[in-house]
Amino acid sequence: MSIINHALQDTKVLITGATGFIGARLAERLAVEEGALVTGTGRDLQKATHLQALGVQLVQADLLDTAVMQQAIAGQEVVFHVAAWLRAHGDETQAYELNVTATETLLRLAAEAGVRRFVFVSSMNAYGPQPHDLIDEDKPLNTELRDIYGKTKAIADQMVRRLGPELGIEVAVVRPGMVYGPGSMSWTLEMVKLLKKGLPVIFGDGKGYAAPVYVDNLLDGMILTAVRPNAAGEAFNMFDPPVDWHTFFGFYGAMCGCKPRVIPYRVAQVLAWLSEHFRFLGLPLTRERLQFYTMKAVYPMTKAEDRLGYQQRVDIHEGMRRAEAWLREEGYL
Repeated sequence: MSIINHALQDTKVLITGATGFIGARLAERLAVEEGALVTGTGRDLQKATHLQALGVQLVQADLLDTAVMQQAIAGQEVVFHVAAWLRAHGDETQAYELNVTATETLLRLAAEAGVRRFVFVSSMNAYGPQPHDLIDEDKPLNTELRDIYGKTKAIADQMVRRLGPELGIEVAVVRPGMVYGPGSMSWTLEMVKLLKKGLPVIFGDGKGYAAPVYVDNLLDGMILTAVRPNAAGEAFNMFDPPVDWHTFFGFYGAMCGCKPRVIPYRVAQVLAWLSEHFRFLGLPLTRERLQFYTMKAVYPMTKAEDRLGYQQRVDIHEGMRRAEAWLREEGYL
């Protein structure tokens, strides 16, 4: 069901990262439900062949290949920049090239091509750990993080909002939380894998808040930022209501019959250090990310609700039910 009365009907839309989790689902939504004319880019088109059957034009492209991206963006009216370097640690030069340099190049190409609206997918990680319980869009981003993903997302977030007006192109930014649901590797499949391996997933008392967002709720917000006039030049949190970590992992534990493993916070600090330096046990953990586990932070959706007319459509119980159905269908459970 369209949430915007088909405001993107017959609109030419480009999605970077269309072969990934969020990008592929967005392409499907726009092509099937919104009637948009969708072009998607990605490096491995075999991961999204189902999109071609839905009328999505797929273009094999590396974000750093300016000539190919220039050709793909020609004639487009709206761009959703979803593609990104995603790891917490690794090659910082590569992360900067993909998350910052390529984003700036794409924005400049979009402005030159006459694109109307450029929607950039940032991240909650751009805020970094905060001393505040309420983290709204006015809280400063942290460009000095050790977490390379969060650091480069913060830099790119600031850059597109500063550069957009200079280039004469409308820019909107979304800052999602932990995107889960069917197709999610990071916050659905990997959660189940961690539980099945018996690895620790709750650190300390587990009373800190997780910040999930079901994928289709995120897409609702992204689509609204592409069409609402008052979204231009603004950034928007994209989160579902928070739940504590016991509740979040409790859903996955019930799915796979594995009780979430809890370890003391001081032990977790050591594991985080080992993970940063030696990728210990394959845990997706850093010292900064560990701080998120103890924060009782709320990322309000007030701005998106007031300015965009956003409303959450899928609550966590239904979202997890759909995630479980996908996991079972794919043979992961």
